[in-house]
Amino acid sequence: MDDTLVGLLYCLISAFGFGSMFTPLRNFETRDGFFVQWVQGGAIMVFALIVNVIRGAPTFQPGAALAGIFWSTGNITAIPIVNRLGAGLGLLVWGSVQVIVGWATGRFGLFGLEPEVPDRPWMNYVGLALTLISGVMFAFVHYEPKSSADPVSSGEDNHAMEVISSEEKQPIPDRTEKSMLPQEERSTMRMKEKLFYLGLSAFAGVCYGEMLSPVVYVQQHVAGASQEGLDYVLSHYSGVFVAATVYFTIYCCVKKNKPFINQQTVLPSIIYGLLWSFAMAAWIVSNKMLTQAVSFPIATRLPGIVGSCYDVFIFKAIKGTRNLTLLASAIAVALVGVVLVGLSK
Repeated sequence: MDDTLVGLLYCLISAFGFGSMFTPLRNFETRDGFFVQWVQGGAIMVFALIVNVIRGAPTFQPGAALAGIFWSTGNITAIPIVNRLGAGLGLLVWGSVQVIVGWATGRFGLFGLEPEVPDRPWMNYVGLALTLISGVMFAFVHYEPKSSADPVSSGEDNHAMEVISSEEKQPIPDRTEKSMLPQEERSTMRMKEKLFYLGLSAFAGVCYGEMLSPVVYVQQHVAGASQEGLDYVLSHYSGVFVAATVYFTIYCCVKKNKPFINQQTVLPSIIYGLLWSFAMAAWIVSNKMLTQAVSFPIATRLPGIVGSCYDVFIFKAIKGTRNLTLLASAIAVALVGVVLVGLSK
């Protein structure tokens, strides 16, 4: 089969994994998400070790580990963003920034990379523009954040109550206090909150946009470096786990050794990590086959569409004729953009 078609297939697999990875956590209280990320990092590391054995223990590339650190830095914002903006809107907003950063890095050869010019540049530009326009459209889709849930169910034992720190046992006043404010003030607070999380999404997008550049740099500049994407899984994923451990340790210190830990999120976090692991491995492979200028617009836009489908059909977080019409229009524009980018190769 043609390498381009295989690369596009890997992109689709990657998109489904990235778009689905938050789903296991949606019905559980995750709060700041640091514990979730740390457990996820452990699952990612186990996956990487298995792949490394299967691949015959390829040479570890420290430079490629920087890619995992970039990703982990962006990921500490992911859970709060998804809780407030939704999986669809969160993925699509940070995906817009991510696609600009990742696409520009590959297309123009930023940070020492070799420029990657598509066979049909005009088609690549138009497709990129459409994916960005769709991101703006998605920003106007109203998402209903999940209600604050009691992190400890009535069926949990006393040990579980001790794991969740005493400050987390208190009821969350956020929504109650806001509901007592005048309507105009509540609207202003909601808008400020949304703008804050949109800004946080942009920061995450910059980190995500560079999460493959170190791997590409090693492939292009290190003598004897493997050209097979899967040979960099351990290097990349170890950076994720080390950074997640450092961030969780800092978090525990800041919280005075009283981190928010919900035991119910352990298994969902492991599933979250495994879905990410499969998706990222598929993307690393497709990135080599398609080039970064082609893979980034596809692999960053499609996950948001998948996440939006979960929001509409499973979690019912996006409702209303106007909202659904706007969402459908944004998805249509995004799909046209993705197809054009794919054909530009």
